[in-house]
Amino acid sequence: MKQFRPGQIWRFEGKSRLKPTLIIVAAPSGAGKSTLCARLVKDYPEIIENVSFTTRPLRGHEEDGVDYFFIEKEEFEEKIGRDFFIEYAKVHENYYGVSLAQIETALAADRPIILDIDVQGARTLTREFPEALTVFVLPPSIEELERRLKARDQGKTHNYQIRLKNAVIEMEQAKNFKYQIVNDDLEAAYSNFKKIVETELIRD
Repeated sequence: MKQFRPGQIWRFEGKSRLKPTLIIVAAPSGAGKSTLCARLVKDYPEIIENVSFTTRPLRGHEEDGVDYFFIEKEEFEEKIGRDFFIEYAKVHENYYGVSLAQIETALAADRPIILDIDVQGARTLTREFPEALTVFVLPPSIEELERRLKARDQGKTHNYQIRLKNAVIEMEQAKNFKYQIVNDDLEAAYSNFKKIVETELIRD
């Protein structure tokens, strides 16, 4: 993910080929939404990638300002108090939040912004931005999703069972998104995703 600070000047120059709109992408863990989003931004570098804020510790090769903005709990709660976040949630004792400033800055710069977000966050954002393009990425089956989650977990935490249970609940919300994509074959899924974005947002 590219680093983003609200108000910064982005490296991309020139007129955006896409309309300034929120692209909201949700999916259960393991469905492949992050891969699809990354490929779309590579093809359309004018798309701003949202970078959320979190109070959880930085992991492995993650970078502050790239994967997340890593901040202390006290700072996060201070930002809540002054309505800095358009959407936030507490998950497993850690806060996660989306900055309203990032969205406003992207739209003011005539650029689309893509948000890889959970179902709850998507619901909040679409209330505020009803014109947003919403896409839900589905696995081909629960069995395949379980296989992917097990492979990702590699026996380290065994929390894939919790993720699988959550996935069933999340997938019930797919009907509330304008588009649904089944990620059975990555190339086909990406082709479908890209076509949706171009059909909806490409400028005349």
